[in-house]
Amino acid sequence: MANTEMKIVCFGDSLTYGYGVLEHIAYPYRLTKDLPEKYPQYSWEIRNSGINGHTTREALIRLQGSVLQHKPQMVFILFGSNDSALNEGQYRTPYEYEQNLRKILTEIFALPTGNPFHDGTPLVILMTPPSMVDTDFYPFTTNDRLELYGEIVKKLAQEYDLPLIDLFAAYQSIKNKADYEACFQYDGVHLSNAGYEILYNLILDTIEHIMKDQ
Repeated sequence: MANTEMKIVCFGDSLTYGYGVLEHIAYPYRLTKDLPEKYPQYSWEIRNSGINGHTTREALIRLQGSVLQHKPQMVFILFGSNDSALNEGQYRTPYEYEQNLRKILTEIFALPTGNPFHDGTPLVILMTPPSMVDTDFYPFTTNDRLELYGEIVKKLAQEYDLPLIDLFAAYQSIKNKADYEACFQYDGVHLSNAGYEILYNLILDTIEHIMKDQ
Protein backbone atom coordinates (compact mmCIF):
# COMPACT_ATOMS: atom_id res chain seq x y z
CA MET A 1 0.00 0.00 0.00
CA ALA A 2 1.39 3.39 -1.03
CA ASN A 3 2.13 5.95 1.64
CA THR A 4 -0.33 8.80 1.96
CA GLU A 5 0.98 11.96 0.32
CA MET A 6 1.70 14.92 2.59
CA LYS A 7 2.64 18.11 0.81
CA ILE A 8 3.69 21.26 2.62
CA VAL A 9 4.10 24.62 0.91
CA CYS A 10 6.20 27.18 2.76
CA PHE A 11 4.83 30.46 1.42
CA GLY A 12 6.63 33.67 2.23
CA ASP A 13 9.41 36.15 1.59
CA SER A 14 13.16 36.05 2.29
CA LEU A 15 12.63 34.70 5.81
CA THR A 16 11.10 31.59 4.25
CA TYR A 17 13.56 31.45 1.37
CA GLY A 18 16.52 31.60 3.74
CA TYR A 19 18.24 34.82 2.69
CA GLY A 20 21.83 35.10 3.85
CA VAL A 21 22.15 31.57 5.28
CA LEU A 22 23.15 28.24 3.79
CA GLU A 23 20.34 26.22 2.23
CA HIS A 24 20.24 23.62 4.97
CA ILE A 25 19.53 26.29 7.60
CA ALA A 26 16.23 27.47 6.08
CA TYR A 27 13.25 25.75 7.64
CA PRO A 28 11.77 24.13 4.47
CA TYR A 29 14.99 22.23 3.85
CA ARG A 30 15.14 20.99 7.44
CA LEU A 31 11.56 19.75 7.20
CA THR A 32 12.48 17.66 4.15
CA LYS A 33 15.08 15.88 6.29
CA ASP A 34 13.21 15.49 9.56
CA LEU A 35 9.59 14.77 8.66
CA PRO A 36 10.19 11.55 6.67
CA GLU A 37 12.12 10.22 9.66
CA LYS A 38 9.48 11.24 12.18
CA TYR A 39 6.49 10.13 10.10
CA PRO A 40 7.63 7.44 7.64
CA GLN A 41 4.02 6.36 7.06
CA TYR A 42 3.59 9.45 4.85
CA SER A 43 5.20 10.40 1.56
CA TRP A 44 6.47 13.93 2.22
CA GLU A 45 6.99 16.74 -0.25
CA ILE A 46 8.11 20.11 1.11
CA ARG A 47 8.21 23.09 -1.23
CA ASN A 48 10.05 26.33 -0.47
CA SER A 49 7.90 29.06 -2.02
CA GLY A 50 9.68 31.94 -0.36
CA ILE A 51 10.85 34.76 -2.64
CA ASN A 52 13.13 37.55 -1.47
CA GLY A 53 11.49 40.96 -1.28
CA HIS A 54 7.93 39.78 -1.75
CA THR A 55 4.91 41.23 0.02
CA THR A 56 1.35 39.95 0.24
CA ARG A 57 0.60 41.77 -3.03
CA GLU A 58 3.08 39.64 -4.98
CA ALA A 59 2.00 36.61 -2.96
CA LEU A 60 -1.58 37.02 -4.14
CA ILE A 61 -0.44 37.30 -7.76
CA ARG A 62 1.64 34.11 -7.60
CA LEU A 63 -0.72 32.15 -5.37
CA GLN A 64 -1.84 29.79 -8.13
CA GLY A 65 1.64 28.83 -9.28
CA SER A 66 3.32 28.85 -5.87
CA VAL A 67 0.63 27.19 -3.77
CA LEU A 68 -2.66 26.11 -5.30
CA GLN A 69 -1.37 24.04 -8.19
CA HIS A 70 0.50 21.77 -5.76
CA LYS A 71 -2.69 20.92 -3.79
CA PRO A 72 -0.85 20.95 -0.45
CA GLN A 73 -2.08 19.47 2.80
CA MET A 74 -0.44 22.24 4.83
CA VAL A 75 0.51 25.81 3.97
CA PHE A 76 2.75 27.89 6.22
CA ILE A 77 2.32 31.61 5.53
CA LEU A 78 4.86 34.22 6.65
CA PHE A 79 4.63 37.73 5.23
CA GLY A 80 4.80 41.17 6.78
CA SER A 81 8.43 42.19 7.16
CA ASN A 82 8.44 43.72 3.67
CA ASP A 83 4.80 44.85 3.76
CA SER A 84 5.59 46.97 6.82
CA ALA A 85 8.86 48.37 5.48
CA LEU A 86 8.84 51.94 4.25
CA ASN A 87 10.69 51.02 1.09
CA GLU A 88 9.46 52.41 -2.19
CA GLY A 89 7.62 49.63 -4.01
CA GLN A 90 7.31 47.40 -0.96
CA TYR A 91 5.21 49.17 1.66
CA ARG A 92 1.65 47.89 1.90
CA THR A 93 -0.77 49.59 4.25
CA PRO A 94 -2.16 47.51 7.12
CA TYR A 95 -5.51 47.61 5.33
CA GLU A 96 -4.08 46.17 2.09
CA TYR A 97 -2.03 43.63 4.05
CA GLU A 98 -5.16 42.31 5.76
CA GLN A 99 -7.19 42.28 2.55
CA ASN A 100 -4.46 40.45 0.65
CA LEU A 101 -4.17 37.83 3.39
CA ARG A 102 -7.94 37.36 3.44
CA LYS A 103 -7.98 36.79 -0.32
CA ILE A 104 -5.10 34.33 -0.05
CA LEU A 105 -6.86 32.40 2.71
CA THR A 106 -10.19 32.35 0.85
CA GLU A 107 -8.58 30.89 -2.27
CA ILE A 108 -6.64 28.27 -0.31
CA PHE A 109 -9.71 27.21 1.66
CA ALA A 110 -11.63 26.70 -1.59
CA LEU A 111 -9.03 24.25 -2.92
CA PRO A 112 -9.97 20.55 -2.90
CA THR A 113 -6.83 18.47 -2.41
CA GLY A 114 -8.29 15.02 -2.99
CA ASN A 115 -6.48 13.92 0.17
CA PRO A 116 -8.18 12.73 3.38
CA PHE A 117 -6.00 14.99 5.52
CA HIS A 118 -7.97 17.85 7.09
CA ASP A 119 -11.19 16.82 5.34
CA GLY A 120 -9.67 17.32 1.91
CA THR A 121 -8.76 21.00 2.23
CA PRO A 122 -5.38 22.57 3.02
CA LEU A 123 -4.61 23.44 6.63
CA VAL A 124 -3.12 26.93 6.82
CA ILE A 125 -0.67 27.81 9.59
CA LEU A 126 -0.18 31.57 10.02
CA MET A 127 2.98 33.17 11.39
CA THR A 128 3.44 36.69 12.66
CA PRO A 129 6.49 38.47 11.22
CA PRO A 130 9.39 38.25 13.67
CA SER A 131 10.62 41.30 15.50
CA MET A 132 13.92 42.92 14.58
CA VAL A 133 16.88 44.83 16.00
CA ASP A 134 15.41 48.31 16.28
CA THR A 135 18.31 50.61 15.36
CA ASP A 136 19.01 53.51 13.01
CA PHE A 137 21.12 51.19 10.89
CA TYR A 138 18.07 49.64 9.25
CA PRO A 139 15.32 52.24 9.59
CA PHE A 140 12.90 50.94 6.94
CA THR A 141 10.79 49.06 9.43
CA THR A 142 10.42 49.09 13.21
CA ASN A 143 9.12 46.77 15.87
CA ASP A 144 6.12 49.04 16.40
CA ARG A 145 5.09 48.56 12.77
CA LEU A 146 5.90 44.86 12.76
CA GLU A 147 3.79 44.34 15.87
CA LEU A 148 0.82 46.02 14.18
CA TYR A 149 1.06 43.66 11.20
CA GLY A 150 1.42 40.74 13.57
CA GLU A 151 -1.79 41.76 15.32
CA ILE A 152 -3.57 41.46 11.97
CA VAL A 153 -2.21 37.94 11.54
CA LYS A 154 -3.36 36.99 15.04
CA LYS A 155 -6.82 38.40 14.36
CA LEU A 156 -7.15 36.33 11.18
CA ALA A 157 -5.91 33.18 12.91
CA GLN A 158 -8.55 33.60 15.58
CA GLU A 159 -11.29 34.49 13.12
CA TYR A 160 -10.63 31.46 10.89
CA ASP A 161 -9.60 29.14 13.75
CA LEU A 162 -6.13 28.51 12.33
CA PRO A 163 -2.92 27.41 14.02
CA LEU A 164 -0.75 30.43 14.84
CA ILE A 165 2.97 30.72 15.42
CA ASP A 166 3.65 34.06 17.10
CA LEU A 167 7.22 34.66 15.99
CA PHE A 168 7.14 38.28 17.10
CA ALA A 169 6.41 37.26 20.68
CA ALA A 170 8.93 34.41 20.55
CA TYR A 171 11.86 36.67 19.72
CA GLN A 172 10.67 39.48 21.97
CA SER A 173 10.68 37.04 24.88
CA ILE A 174 14.49 36.88 24.66
CA LYS A 175 15.48 39.40 27.33
CA ASN A 176 19.24 39.20 27.06
CA LYS A 177 20.26 41.85 24.52
CA ALA A 178 23.26 39.92 23.16
CA ASP A 179 21.24 36.71 22.77
CA TYR A 180 18.46 38.63 21.05
CA GLU A 181 20.76 40.41 18.59
CA ALA A 182 22.49 37.09 17.84
CA CYS A 183 19.22 35.89 16.28
CA PHE A 184 19.63 38.34 13.39
CA GLN A 185 22.05 39.05 10.59
CA TYR A 186 23.94 42.33 10.31
CA ASP A 187 20.91 44.16 8.91
CA GLY A 188 18.90 43.45 12.05
CA VAL A 189 15.99 41.98 10.06
CA HIS A 190 17.01 38.72 8.42
CA LEU A 191 17.45 35.75 10.71
CA SER A 192 20.82 34.26 11.58
CA ASN A 193 21.52 30.57 12.12
CA ALA A 194 20.51 31.02 15.76
CA GLY A 195 17.35 32.85 14.74
CA TYR A 196 16.36 30.08 12.35
CA GLU A 197 16.88 27.49 15.09
CA ILE A 198 14.13 29.17 17.14
CA LEU A 199 11.86 29.45 14.10
CA TYR A 200 12.38 25.84 13.12
CA ASN A 201 11.67 24.44 16.56
CA LEU A 202 8.39 26.37 16.72
CA ILE A 203 7.34 25.07 13.31
CA LEU A 204 8.31 21.48 14.13
CA ASP A 205 6.39 21.64 17.42
CA THR A 206 3.35 22.91 15.53
CA ILE A 207 3.53 20.10 12.98
CA GLU A 208 3.90 17.50 15.73
CA HIS A 209 0.80 18.90 17.44
CA ILE A 210 -1.13 18.77 14.17
CA MET A 211 -0.03 15.21 13.39
CA LYS A 212 -1.19 13.95 16.78
CA ASP A 213 -4.75 14.54 15.61
CA GLN A 214 -4.31 12.46 12.46
